[in-house]
Amino acid sequence: MARPKRTDTEALRSRMRTVALMQELARRVGADNPNQFARWFDEQADATTQESGKWRHNFNGNRPLSGQQLNWLSKRPEFEDVQAAYRAGPSDLWLAMWSDHKDLWPLCRTRYCTAGPSLDGCIWQALAPDDWGNDERGYCEAMREFEGELLLAEAYAEPLELRHLTEAIALYRIHHFVNSIAPTKIDGSGAYRCVRMCTDNFALLLQLEALGVYELLVSELVAHEAAQLEISRTYRAAIPVTDFQIDRYLAQPQAAIPESQRWQSLQLDWAP
Repeated sequence: MARPKRTDTEALRSRMRTVALMQELARRVGADNPNQFARWFDEQADATTQESGKWRHNFNGNRPLSGQQLNWLSKRPEFEDVQAAYRAGPSDLWLAMWSDHKDLWPLCRTRYCTAGPSLDGCIWQALAPDDWGNDERGYCEAMREFEGELLLAEAYAEPLELRHLTEAIALYRIHHFVNSIAPTKIDGSGAYRCVRMCTDNFALLLQLEALGVYELLVSELVAHEAAQLEISRTYRAAIPVTDFQIDRYLAQPQAAIPESQRWQSLQLDWAP
């Protein structure tokens, strides 16, 4: 599989950042479409963007938000956090997808609290996780606990939050990073499965579609996993599917790796 050019990758990421952010900003001001958002913006900023259709190109992803536009938006009290939101994404999703590997572990709330991904951001901050010290789990334990929680949610058709997807991607990328330095015995066959359990969760799928990024996001994740299977022999050997089953695995690892097999691998004391 040919890797996308760097310029293509950057353009795709800018598109996702822009589309998701515009949907979020429209929601904040009660706008249902680009025209309504432009009208609101013009009234607040004494501008004439509605006539030019400037925002429509951003909403549909044909044109990324420029630095000038981000500066305009950040001057509005409703959008003071727009620069950070553009960089980090909803529930830090873009940080999980594209930030440096050293920044991924702080995104994994399960390292302190199993219910962490389900908690509202304000509640999580109030818990002051930085003060929990010795209660921090290691990567393997956090990964096992997190996957177990997702398996339960899947079994009972419970809704997941965007923060679950953020953590799933962060844990997934950490595994690949560690494995790229030296072969490990860490069971990574559930990492991609966790990512796809999140993207296939109905409630989460609806949120991603509302942000306008579901298909683009899933395509990038599938491409990343396909590349990892090519690059790493140890990772490929740990995935219990034949070469003829790879396409099925990439599309739906839940079917390729049964739930019962994952429960057995996790060996959790509280497993059903």
